[in-house]
Amino acid sequence: MQPRQDRAPEPRSSPLRRWGPIAAVMTVLVVVTAVALTRGGGDGGDGQGGGTTVSTEPIELPEGAVTWSMAQDRGLDVTFPETCDEESGMVAIPFIFRSECFANVDDNGGATARGVTGDTIKVVAWLPAEDDPVRALVLERVGFDATNAELRETYQGFVDVFARYYQTYGRKVTLDFIEASGSILDPTASRSDAVRAAEDMGAFAVLGGPLIGSAWTEELHARGVVCIACPGISKPEPSVFSLPPTAGQIRAHFAKYVSEKLAGEPAEFAGEGSQGEPRVFGHLALGMSEGDEAGAKRFKDMLADEDVELAEQVLYPLDPGRAAELATNAVAKMQAADVTTVLVQADPILLPAFTAEATKQGWYPEWVLGGSVFSDTTAFARTFDPDQWEHAFGISYLPPSTVPRINPPVRLYEWFHGERPPVDATLPLLLIYPQVTLFFTGLEYAGPNLTAETFRNGLFVMPPTPRATTQPSVSYGEERWEDPDYAGIDDMVELWWDPDAEGLDESGDEGTGMYQYANGAKRYLVDEWDDSDALFEPEGAITIIEELPEDERPPDYPSPAGGG
Repeated sequence: MQPRQDRAPEPRSSPLRRWGPIAAVMTVLVVVTAVALTRGGGDGGDGQGGGTTVSTEPIELPEGAVTWSMAQDRGLDVTFPETCDEESGMVAIPFIFRSECFANVDDNGGATARGVTGDTIKVVAWLPAEDDPVRALVLERVGFDATNAELRETYQGFVDVFARYYQTYGRKVTLDFIEASGSILDPTASRSDAVRAAEDMGAFAVLGGPLIGSAWTEELHARGVVCIACPGISKPEPSVFSLPPTAGQIRAHFAKYVSEKLAGEPAEFAGEGSQGEPRVFGHLALGMSEGDEAGAKRFKDMLADEDVELAEQVLYPLDPGRAAELATNAVAKMQAADVTTVLVQADPILLPAFTAEATKQGWYPEWVLGGSVFSDTTAFARTFDPDQWEHAFGISYLPPSTVPRINPPVRLYEWFHGERPPVDATLPLLLIYPQVTLFFTGLEYAGPNLTAETFRNGLFVMPPTPRATTQPSVSYGEERWEDPDYAGIDDMVELWWDPDAEGLDESGDEGTGMYQYANGAKRYLVDEWDDSDALFEPEGAITIIEELPEDERPPDYPSPAGGG
């Protein structure tokens, strides 16, 4: 490890002020979006997973679903689709996250659920309203600037890939779209849209949702519609599957990270006044509800179980009009408790006020990120006080950005269609293609008798996706967590802020200051954090993935689009 070099603080204007009159709206949108993203599958209670399954019986592969390995082990007399690579037993596409081949069936059971016939499966993908301010104020900030026409084409393009190569048991997936009838801040519109998707459009499954609030998901869940990457609810069983980890899973990662890597050591990455002192921990977190307060208490208890003490814990309300007051109060409390190391689970819009106030008071602690949504993006981190943020590091469940030419989903799309997808930036793709991949994987594992329950059971016995650096590893069920898990991403990466690195942020803007991903962006499951040191070490760290690691290079198959 290398200590950070201190820099003389300079007076700076508040980054919040630069946002002007949109600051209040922006804060609401970003913060509530962040909460929704990490609620997926419920909070997880005192455990680490997300919810409780309907049945307490062991979950097995649904009847009629026969994998290649099962057929080989049991000597079964079955046939497989022509899209199966019979040398590997895997689907013959150039994608390291492809699944095993599944056998054909003579009878798929016909109409087994709403939206399912013997010939078709109805899927509806959610799109934001074209004039929704969140599109400009939040999503575009992190590179999600696609039009709805581009989103439609990208969704359909990935559906075409997987429909051609994955087992659907004789049924064709028909994709339709529903554009939000109002802002994502409007629960009435979200509820009405969900009813329309289920009742009028007859969806067996929906992809995505308005992220903010639970109205959309609650209505679909009540009607038995499978939700892929919908906003999380506290009781998701058996049909709501999120992609980000739950708040409880993030807490578990953060507590292990702090206890294994930081506790009992000097604050070597802090600035003047704290550097080299024994670490004293404070926790800064958004506190919008009783649930947030309960979550903060659970985090404190998790740390205590690891013999780590919090000297101060500050929860602040969502009140942008009081940003300066809240920052002054929080910094004063942390300083009074002799905090050297701030554990950050704060929003990215008020965080500039906290960091600016710390500089104003001449306090330079370590800032340790704990899975804070959007605070771990370069686009937002460039708005934080730079004299403070050069002491920032921590963990994130998002992988580094990947240049499009080697990004796995971009390569797959281009292999099949002969051109890149209309949407090819890293973060937007992480919100789109996993939905399609997860749905078709669930179809295979569900078997021919397709229902919400068999879909759930199939995902619960699906092996975790491969460990990689370009993509998170995903699993459901009880493979990696004590409680039944309805959230996808299981592993996280360590990162640190490099104030001198130059490059593009998530929205494509060139600038100075970028996150460096430690140890080649190696990802860790919750029980894999150790005391190895790679922070602030440029050697081996990466900002953007420009070449695929050897073990993430997919097999080569002839392109349906020709030329390969």
